[in-house]
Amino acid sequence: MENNVLFSKYRYNLLSESGLSKNTVDSYLNDIKLFFDSFPLSIKDITNNEIITYLSDLYEIGLAPSSISRKRSALQSFFYYIDQNIYNETLEINFEKIPSVKYEYHLPDTLSKEEILDFLDKLPTQTTSEYRNKVILELLYSSGLRISELINLTVYSIKKQEKLLLVTGKGNKQRYLPLSDFSFDLLRTYLNSCRLTFKNNSKTNDDTLFLNKFGEKFSRMGLWKIVHKSLLEHGISKKVTPHTFRHCFASHLVEAGVNLRVIQELLGHSSISTTQIYTNVDLRYLIENHRINHPKNKYLSDNH
Repeated sequence: MENNVLFSKYRYNLLSESGLSKNTVDSYLNDIKLFFDSFPLSIKDITNNEIITYLSDLYEIGLAPSSISRKRSALQSFFYYIDQNIYNETLEINFEKIPSVKYEYHLPDTLSKEEILDFLDKLPTQTTSEYRNKVILELLYSSGLRISELINLTVYSIKKQEKLLLVTGKGNKQRYLPLSDFSFDLLRTYLNSCRLTFKNNSKTNDDTLFLNKFGEKFSRMGLWKIVHKSLLEHGISKKVTPHTFRHCFASHLVEAGVNLRVIQELLGHSSISTTQIYTNVDLRYLIENHRINHPKNKYLSDNH
């Protein structure tokens, strides 16, 4: 039985039995299809090894433990349904032998302002691929985009007259992000030259903004490879992922004194508590500013 047929059966089962919304069901199914994009095998040929490898790869590219845990749960539910209802307990999958996701509560790795500016300034731009990569990395930092948001940008996302970027975030919520003159000029040059080169390799009429060498939309893994390769060439050994640029964007705005509510809007968070988690400022910076600026500290300093 074809995989797509099994996907449809599972989707119908979730919609009719689980009480979940259509959007939630489609989100689960998308998680499952992403797995099969990585391992284009018949369901009968999937074993624990493929699932463990997939989850390990997600961890390596820096995906949040909560997201990995959700994907693991989606796969577990799917394979259990198929095994029980379609293949009569013949699948070679046992989730009891697949490690669960461990949550680690720690501050994410970030780059200092000096590190990230030096990195971005020294990015090469000689080839069309190098120029496209620079635009991508500059935009990740200057706009604080989620990886999925950047991947799904289209040529119509750029509002040229206003120098704004129309972004579609989680839950299909849209927000406008301001473009600096520098970012806008980079994007304009990319649109007028580099993108056309990649577009010539495409067999489809796709309006996606950032195209890979085949003229197609980037995958998350493809974007991670660009970041990883660029950082290695620059000599940065920290564990940095595409999402690190979003952390840096938020943290550096907090350091500059930008109101947390403004950062919340820029990041597209529905809750201010989420913004507080993403904008972890270096503890040394907080201590230093407290010592320098708190009235009581200033009073004690002036009298000693």
